[in-house]
Amino acid sequence: MKVIGITGGIGSGKSLVAKIMMDMHGAYFLNTDQIAKEQMEVGGTSYAGVVDYFGHSILAEDGSIDREKLSKIVFKDEEKLQKLNDLTHPQVLEAVQGELAALRKSGEFPYVIIETALMIEAGFDFICDEVWYVYAPEEIRRQRLKRERNYSDQKIDSIFEKQSKEEEFRKRFSKVITNVGDIHDIEQQVEELIFLTNFVK
Repeated sequence: MKVIGITGGIGSGKSLVAKIMMDMHGAYFLNTDQIAKEQMEVGGTSYAGVVDYFGHSILAEDGSIDREKLSKIVFKDEEKLQKLNDLTHPQVLEAVQGELAALRKSGEFPYVIIETALMIEAGFDFICDEVWYVYAPEEIRRQRLKRERNYSDQKIDSIFEKQSKEEEFRKRFSKVITNVGDIHDIEQQVEELIFLTNFVK
């Protein structure tokens, strides 16, 4: 079983590459965002620590963490964003490692995909056999985020500023998929990387 990390900036097409791997190569998708969300729910492993640090003002009426309130706090404060990451990333990593152990034991899947924009920051790269960097020019990513998520330029600028830059990704990860909108081209690039993964030592 090969563990393949898929990373890249927001709007680059990471989920598209993950879907191609699932549909065409029988990969299992480990959704780190979903794991993090579940762990922040009431009773989750990250809930108490986050509430203790950020206070009850981030809670909704039902006691759950209001993600919009929390996002507004950490987007304005680099130190608080780092603290949130410190409170959540280790638990997500532990859960991912547990799932990987179970998947290896089952022998059911040839590949496991771990998709995250924070591959470097969260330290997921060291549990992957390899990492693929999905690249798209910033202007194309901006257009996608406006069209598909209705994000404002201000919100996009704020996200871009806080995520790793292209040169950081390329310095760290040599296997690159360029996504400029042609699905067949993306599929071909995935096939080439699969070939390199399986047959080229």
